[in-house]
Amino acid sequence: LADAEELALAIAYLPYLSLSPQDACPRHGVLFRLAPHPKEKSKLALWYVVLYEKDCGGLGHVGDDEVFGALVDPKLPPPAGLLALRAISHQGTLCEKKTSCGSLPGCEPCATAPRGGLQMPVVFSSLNKHGSYVKESTCDLNLLCDLGGCSLSPQPSAPPLVNAGEPGKPLVTDLSAQGFITPQQGWSEPALEHYNPWGGAAFGGAGKVSEDLVDPAFLIDPAGCS
Repeated sequence: LADAEELALAIAYLPYLSLSPQDACPRHGVLFRLAPHPKEKSKLALWYVVLYEKDCGGLGHVGDDEVFGALVDPKLPPPAGLLALRAISHQGTLCEKKTSCGSLPGCEPCATAPRGGLQMPVVFSSLNKHGSYVKESTCDLNLLCDLGGCSLSPQPSAPPLVNAGEPGKPLVTDLSAQGFITPQQGWSEPALEHYNPWGGAAFGGAGKVSEDLVDPAFLIDPAGCS
């Protein structure tokens, strides 16, 4: 696919991103990677990596990366073509919770909310900690790690989306030069400037985005949720 077509698809099938209006550190943007699904080439796999300037919950830190995956059938318009979502909050920690939803066999239905006249599946972000969930109740019950829980925002967030490209074929290697993480966009942490998402470094005090973008845990099997 052409880069412009990938961006158009990533925007069209982006879920309703629900970030609490009471979040104390809401600044964020989204990197994405889009590729044909290895098991079914007619379907698309999407990795959405949400980068926040800060985690300002307990044990907060500069830089925060949270990931969710999507399985898309581009022959069907959104929301029908958004077949499944998977979020893993606080991946690799004791706080980790995996939630999936969709229309595939074995999937629970996704929560939905209106965006642009469509009922889009929702991805919830926990208050101040930004753990990603597609099931609000799982977030609310993760009390030790996401004390503020999740809620449905009256408006979806509308972050900038940047196409990361592919391993070995990056489309961006400096998120400041690209215009994503800049003072003009409100970012104020120098440690996050000029970040290369494919460079293998941690995003501030968070994880490595280069690993997020290829993580097979977010590759949803077209046969169904498991």
